[in-house]
Amino acid sequence: MKSIQKERPIQVVKYTKETQEFEITKEAREFFQELEGDFGFVVVCGKYRTGKSFLLNKLLDVGGDGFKVDAATDSCTQGIWMYSKPIINQKNNLQIYFLDTEGSESIDRNKNHDAKIFALAILMSSIFVFNSRGCIDETSISQLQLTTTLAKNIQVQDQNKESVNESQIKYFTPKFVWILRDYVLEMRDKNQKELSPKEYMENCLNDESQYAKSNEQSKKIRKSLLNFFRERQCFPLITPVDDTQLSIVNQISFNQLRPEFQKTLKKLKDYIMDNCSPKQIHSENVNGRMFCAMLDNYIEVINRGGVPNIDTAWDSILENECAQGFDQAQKNYQNSYKSFFTQDKNQRKLEDTIQILSQIRSDCFDTFHHIAGVREMNNHYENYKQKLTEMLNKAENEAIYANDQYHQLKNQQIIAQEIKKVQEDVEKENYTYDDLHFFSTDFVNFLLNYDKLGSGANKAITLFDYLKSTHSNLLKKLEKSIRQKQNKKGSTQTNINQELAQEIRDYDSQYKILEQNIQQQDIQLQKLEAEKQKLDQEKKKLKEELEQLQNKQNQVNQAEKQKLEEEQKKQEKDKQELSLRLKNITKKKKGCCG
Repeated sequence: MKSIQKERPIQVVKYTKETQEFEITKEAREFFQELEGDFGFVVVCGKYRTGKSFLLNKLLDVGGDGFKVDAATDSCTQGIWMYSKPIINQKNNLQIYFLDTEGSESIDRNKNHDAKIFALAILMSSIFVFNSRGCIDETSISQLQLTTTLAKNIQVQDQNKESVNESQIKYFTPKFVWILRDYVLEMRDKNQKELSPKEYMENCLNDESQYAKSNEQSKKIRKSLLNFFRERQCFPLITPVDDTQLSIVNQISFNQLRPEFQKTLKKLKDYIMDNCSPKQIHSENVNGRMFCAMLDNYIEVINRGGVPNIDTAWDSILENECAQGFDQAQKNYQNSYKSFFTQDKNQRKLEDTIQILSQIRSDCFDTFHHIAGVREMNNHYENYKQKLTEMLNKAENEAIYANDQYHQLKNQQIIAQEIKKVQEDVEKENYTYDDLHFFSTDFVNFLLNYDKLGSGANKAITLFDYLKSTHSNLLKKLEKSIRQKQNKKGSTQTNINQELAQEIRDYDSQYKILEQNIQQQDIQLQKLEAEKQKLDQEKKKLKEELEQLQNKQNQVNQAEKQKLEEEQKKQEKDKQELSLRLKNITKKKKGCCG
């Protein structure tokens, strides 16, 4: 991954007041396009001025170069920001990036704006951290009212019923962590039994006696938290310093903070390291390019006033990956072509050219499949694969045609050069009846030299075409020259005709040899083409087998996932039944003692 010039926060999503639209910043786009390896995101949300940025800076162990911390009353963070350097989980080499979001209920924002930021944060994160002050009460729960809008602001499938959509969202939401800032109370239940932070949070969310005191909105929020976030955890943090140091808290080193704050923060960091998972969609790890395409899709939909759709975004990602695979394969073809075929690109035998083109084709398909085929097979994959095949076929045909044209022109130049002396001797009437055998010798030498210097698949055809169209005129000139000379000497016309007839028979014999050479070369070309087709078929068969194996693996993974979900449902049902039985037993006991 290409590193940012300096480790610092970079804005990922910004909001433009004039256009009232969100967008990915140029810097973030370039960052994600070059991001390699597995990565996850920890996103912190909460009401503005609750210390989100300070918390992130301490988790990252950065000070003044971290997220902005200001004592002013307005919100410091606008949009969504990310620190450019991740924390690395050494166990699995996972890059964990921390994101800070614009505080909810900011003085210059409305609920609709907050809901969009909240939905984007949920869709981006592997761990979603909610930051609030004090204990879990009606005030802090009301700050999570945006959870009730998730079913309206995130859609799993197209044209899905709201009830079904609501039940499916929990399979795509991140782990939920509730940070209770400036917490000073003991965590006990109504019977004064000491509780762990997680038990305390679960009690606050599940206690029906609390429901009775709550208003309808509070009940809805609690229900949303329980429904949408399957994995939940809680961490209470005391105030890191005394009141006199709060204005300079970001300038104080970690070791100078209150020991209890340090201890809990370390637990939180350990939890993140152990529980942050790679960013996924449909159980597939996404790379930086895919993540950027996903975010682009969500933002585009939000800007249109629509609802981000996870399935639609996944389809968009698949298409983008296929397009990227095609573009990279095309670039690789162009680079390889230039590398193998420089200025002397056409000065190769046809079989060598075909072999090189076949290797380039294979490499291009490997590149395409590596980028586009590591995901599930889809229509986009097949469409772009066909597009790549057509591009390669066209390019290969053009390369072979250019090769043929070059060699044909070169062979014509060789013929013109090598036959030149014979033509000049005929024109000058240097051949006589008595030394006619010299013409035969010179002509055979011309054929031998051409065979040595000529090249390309159509070498024999080019020579044959020349002899067929031009050589008869040369023989007529030779015949006329010899007749004129012999007439002067008084020789008989019969002897001249007999000698010339013999010469013509010799040339006919040469034609037959040339025709045989042409046929042999055609046979060789057919063999090369057959071998090429056989190789292509074998490659196609191997790729089909690989795709079948991948499909089987995907089916197995889906079956395992379904089985796990069924087991979880069964456990949840057993838990509910056990809880119900315990309540009944408790009621009976109360009845007996009453």
